[in-house]
Amino acid sequence: MPEYALWSVVILLGLELMSYLVNEIPQRFFNPSAIPIRGKHLDVLSWKDISFITWNKFTTTLFTYHALRFCWLSPRIAWGWSEMTILNTVIAFFSLFVVYDFFYCIWHRILHVRGLYKFIHKHHHHQAAPSRGNADAVNVHPIEFIVGEYCHLLAIFIIPCHAVVAAVFVVLGGILASLNHTRYDIAVPLLFDTKAHDQHHVIPTVNYGQYTMLWDRVFGTYVPHPLSSRPKAE
Repeated sequence: MPEYALWSVVILLGLELMSYLVNEIPQRFFNPSAIPIRGKHLDVLSWKDISFITWNKFTTTLFTYHALRFCWLSPRIAWGWSEMTILNTVIAFFSLFVVYDFFYCIWHRILHVRGLYKFIHKHHHHQAAPSRGNADAVNVHPIEFIVGEYCHLLAIFIIPCHAVVAAVFVVLGGILASLNHTRYDIAVPLLFDTKAHDQHHVIPTVNYGQYTMLWDRVFGTYVPHPLSSRPKAE
């Protein structure tokens, strides 16, 4: 039990550090444009919001333990530095995000099915203009959160990779999901754009992907943010 308790403390402290850095680093070093608020901002978190956020953060300690255990025991995960190849590093890195978002898009779309929506996913959409980063990102129903988290492990199970790549995938996934719930306009062409997820909070029936809009383009559910077609001011 002491080891489990120590693991939980380390992961929870790591989450708090990540949350702080996601909010502070962009504005201190990159000064990104702000995405205009087009929906109602949830100014005050309710007891239910705080309970879900707290529970989901603790659930992360369980997920990270399972992810590490799988990577340690699976013959599909390489650990030695000499075992690094282009296939299990660079190619695997991008493949993990593509595979993850395939399953996440399907799960996210199911959560929007009429009749089911009000029981699980509606809670997350109480916030129409996310701004708190990680807090708004994990402010979801526990069922939604746990499935979304373990989609990362499913991707690692499917794509053979190096342990370092698996770790970076999980950590970077948390950072990108948090950035999706800020007002920072941050984009990497063809790969990631915070405006895409902001568009989902305004129009809930589009842009179901978490990290990439690849599958939304394939499934015909991608709608660009109004700012995407406008040149940025100098």
